[in-house]
Amino acid sequence: MNITLDQMPDIEKIVKNAGNIALTYFNSPHLAKRYKSEKDLITEADEKAERILLEELKNIDEIQFLSEEFNPDTLFNDEPLWIIDPVDGTTNFAAGIAPFAVSVAHYNGEVVDGAVCYLPVTGELFSACLGHGAFLNGKKISVNEETYPLKCVVATGFADITHNEPLNTVPIFNSIIKKVRTVRRLGSAVTDLVYTAAGRFAFFYEAGLAPWDVAAGSLIVKEAGGIVTDFEGGSGYITNKTIIASNPGIYKFIKKEIEMFYGKNF
Repeated sequence: MNITLDQMPDIEKIVKNAGNIALTYFNSPHLAKRYKSEKDLITEADEKAERILLEELKNIDEIQFLSEEFNPDTLFNDEPLWIIDPVDGTTNFAAGIAPFAVSVAHYNGEVVDGAVCYLPVTGELFSACLGHGAFLNGKKISVNEETYPLKCVVATGFADITHNEPLNTVPIFNSIIKKVRTVRRLGSAVTDLVYTAAGRFAFFYEAGLAPWDVAAGSLIVKEAGGIVTDFEGGSGYITNKTIIASNPGIYKFIKKEIEMFYGKNF
């Protein structure tokens, strides 16, 4: 089943509800948290929000879930999926730092055709339905048009380092920080993507991300007029752990920067 415009308000309501439940745990001195691994944190808010999403989204489309906490090993292939990150930016969340986000994507077996990302602290709800544009709280958004690097505010993250990935993006950072206005590291890839869609960042790049980090935000960027690829310039950004999301005018700049350190093939 493909997601339709008529179904988007129901998905938005579900995502917003889950985000607002998570928000009730934010900055709580009694927040329960534990480590799944040495560097991988989970809180009771992650689990609570994901349970809500799993329970309610199946009423819209009863398909499999690929979700960070309870269904991380579901295969991504040609079967339809809900792709869920209940709290993106858990480290921020657990430390009482914004931003964090709730992210839900609907994958129809070929492409992501519906996406909702909610930032509970600011009350910003980003959404997109394939072919119908991208929206922030009901108002259409678009990527910015900046083409001159020194005027660009851009974003990155270091999931590759956090998760001990072989691809180390520090050399890219060391290069571009001297060529752009500034580089922001917010600690939430979902936020980085939707901020790029809204024109706040000219581009975002990162390595070491999971499908639930990028599936929803990537559609929102594309529907806002942006370009989304993996580091090789291909369409494998949901599964191969590298992503570039950019306005069309500055894409070649960041792609060239990445190629300078890693070549055209990884």
